[in-house]
Amino acid sequence: MSFKSSSLLCIALLLALSSTINGFNITEMLEKYPELSSFNKYITESKLADQINSRNTITVLAVENGAISSISGKTPEVIKAIIATHIILDYYDEKKLMEVQASSPQLTTLYQSTGLAVNQQGFVNVSLIGEGEIAFTPAGTKDYSELVKTVTTQPYNISILQITKPLIAPGIDNQTKSAQSPQQAKASPPTETAKAPAPSTKSGKAPAPSTESAKAPATKDGAKAPAPAEDAKSPTAPESAEAPAPSETAAAPSPAESPKADAPTEADAPADGPAADAAADTASSSTIIKMSLVGSCMAFASLLIVL
Repeated sequence: MSFKSSSLLCIALLLALSSTINGFNITEMLEKYPELSSFNKYITESKLADQINSRNTITVLAVENGAISSISGKTPEVIKAIIATHIILDYYDEKKLMEVQASSPQLTTLYQSTGLAVNQQGFVNVSLIGEGEIAFTPAGTKDYSELVKTVTTQPYNISILQITKPLIAPGIDNQTKSAQSPQQAKASPPTETAKAPAPSTKSGKAPAPSTESAKAPATKDGAKAPAPAEDAKSPTAPESAEAPAPSETAAAPSPAESPKADAPTEADAPADGPAADAAADTASSSTIIKMSLVGSCMAFASLLIVL
């Protein structure tokens, strides 16, 4: 009994220890603070709560409702990127921030780990301003946000700190738009409607106007040269300009007649299709009748054998 009771006690201690390691829920923790309800809503809607809860050490830089309302007009993708910049991938309280800003002031955020960040996007620098106040500045900009207070902590797992205003990395709006461009490219197939003129060329009627216009100069003067060529003969010899080779080659009817010769063949094709289908239907119906007669004969023969 003593061994069994001790083993049960060890199992209970292990379960309690595991629950304390990954036992926080960022949504439930923020629900206790009504002034952070908008920030909590953005975390839930952007589906970042699950990523926060799945980590062992995390720091959340929360912004109160009045200040976070400045990003309400942005797209959901941009809001998710901004909120991800407020999630630091390590545990930091005020004491640890004072130590870090002197040695390695650059902190890595959740947005940097998404793969969408470019260069220094997603990093936040920690520094002291004024009379030793802690400030957070997105890398690449001088627009900082000051630390207001510590909301709550579970040492050394999660820390929630309140800051004065949102942290917006430079170019984050353009970066999220460029990340959407492949999806917009998938929506571009309607531009393939520009291929609509192709059926008109397949009908064989489109080339006819061009050939008739090519024949027009030749039919007016017969084998003679067009009017511009007659103007060219006035200064020199009239006989040499009467029958130039280019005019005869341009009046050659062979390319113009070829579409006309092809047109009947294309028009005959639909007529052949139904006839072939009708012949195929009659052939298939005759084979079906033959098969049914053979099957009935075989059934009758088997019946006679059984009797």
